[in-house]
Amino acid sequence: MQKFRIRLNFVFLIIIGALLLILGIYFAKMLQSLYIDVLEERLATEARIIADDVQYAGLMTRTDLLQQRMKRFADDIGARITVLDRQGDVLADTEHDPATLPNHANRPEVRKALETGVGQAVRYSATLHYDMMYVAVPLKQGQDIKGIVRASIKVTRVQETVKKLWMSLGGVLVFTLLLFGFISTRITKSITQPIEEITRVARCITRKEFKNRIRTNAKGEIGQLAQAINFMAVSLEQQMSAIRENEKRLESILNNMFSGMMLISDTRRIAMMNTAAEQLLGYNAKDFLGHIHTEVGKNSGLSQLIDRCLETGEKIREEIHVYYPEEHIIDVNLGAYTNEEGEIKGVIVLLHDITAIRRLEKMRSEFVANVSHELKTPITSIKGFTETLLDGALEDLDISRSFLTIINEESDRLNRLITDILDLSKIEQKKMLLKIEELNFSKLIKETVRIVREEARAKNIAIYLPTEENITLEADRDRLQQIVLNLVSNAITYTPENGEVTITLCEREDKSVEMIVADTGIGIPPEHLPRIFERFYRVDKARSRESGGTGLGLAIVKHLVESHHGTIHVESQEGKGTTFTVILPKYQPPKFLG
Repeated sequence: MQKFRIRLNFVFLIIIGALLLILGIYFAKMLQSLYIDVLEERLATEARIIADDVQYAGLMTRTDLLQQRMKRFADDIGARITVLDRQGDVLADTEHDPATLPNHANRPEVRKALETGVGQAVRYSATLHYDMMYVAVPLKQGQDIKGIVRASIKVTRVQETVKKLWMSLGGVLVFTLLLFGFISTRITKSITQPIEEITRVARCITRKEFKNRIRTNAKGEIGQLAQAINFMAVSLEQQMSAIRENEKRLESILNNMFSGMMLISDTRRIAMMNTAAEQLLGYNAKDFLGHIHTEVGKNSGLSQLIDRCLETGEKIREEIHVYYPEEHIIDVNLGAYTNEEGEIKGVIVLLHDITAIRRLEKMRSEFVANVSHELKTPITSIKGFTETLLDGALEDLDISRSFLTIINEESDRLNRLITDILDLSKIEQKKMLLKIEELNFSKLIKETVRIVREEARAKNIAIYLPTEENITLEADRDRLQQIVLNLVSNAITYTPENGEVTITLCEREDKSVEMIVADTGIGIPPEHLPRIFERFYRVDKARSRESGGTGLGLAIVKHLVESHHGTIHVESQEGKGTTFTVILPKYQPPKFLG
């Protein structure tokens, strides 16, 4: 159909082009002749004006002034000017010295000017050595002819102007041809468009593009055919829309599943992979769809399970470890799907991330073991000393007092441990309601340090307090005091005698308050820093127990800081000291529940 339109356009363009070419040549010749006539008339008019000026100024006898005057005229009109006397001798010329020029009486334009009043000629100039156009008029005084004024220009200038005229006309002809070409295209399009529309929509339907419709006002059989194809396209579009909607629902369900899902075809290639599977296995589904499953499951052992399920058709459930992009423990469930004949056509793989479950189980086990161990030590001490007293040590007052003192200390330790466990449990379960009020942080720090002042004096440790006096923030007084007390007590406990503990306080530009507690103590080895805020984690277990610590202080501090929407981090150098930095917002959110 396109070829037919092109052929029809081609015929129209040949006819229009031939017609425009004939008209163009005719009008070009006519315009060229008209231009030359106008140019000759202009030169004649300018020559007459010059003749009148020469006669009026009386320059015929003053050749020096005449020569200068003619040069000025020549510069103004852009032409060569020659003034002759009645006998044809040259009085002035703007291109050559008049004295060197021969007599011009026999020049055709001069003779014709003397005969008719105006003479024209186009000929070769023996003086300038190129073709010139000459126009001559008589210089009269009354009815007597006193001389001749001749104006001339190069024929090349005329030719250049004519060339420009031809180019302009050619441009107009090309534009006209393009215009008529556009018009002919519209005409041929109106003739062939109905059939082209039908062909286009039919091809779109074969490419499963059902939204296209035939837009034509054609009548008769072509119109009926167009309506039938439109009806077919609507029906197919509705059917495909329903199929796509079902696919979108399935895709949405799969991509919003927390469990990963993969579909492996009977050719062992990946047919489908949802977002959760991508995240668990660390691969982009777009890059691996259609690839062999070993490209994503070989390192984790998943491929062996898929091959086994494809070969046997049995349901399989195993745990695998994935180390890229992060370490995960994955519960894998595999099941084969079959066709109506019972042939295995592929495997459905479900991936459940149980890393958090295993981690919680491990933490629960460690927590129970740690709590048991921590409770066992004071209970064993209390039981042991109690049995000793019951066995007869009560009779010795000094031993009894010593044993009872130890029992009392272990009871206090046991009470602190249970209290810390209960506090930590409440904080983690968000059951501790914070009583938010505006506090003077500087004043609270000074009040809190008084509690541990005697302990610091016993070790001759200097405590340097913040110099700022009026730094305020919104917080729970008791919990904020608990944070400061824990950090300062730890600093004193793990700082040798004659050491220093420095507390600094400042306001930050992001509307928060920064508190730094730095000591010159024993420090923390780098390998222990990531776990320093874990429950019951101790760097030096023996020294921690001797100091009466429960191993829960920093865990409580971390949770209390986070309950106030703050952050805490630690920096330490072994043997040089440790620095804890706490950043808390100045203002807590409304309806805050810690």
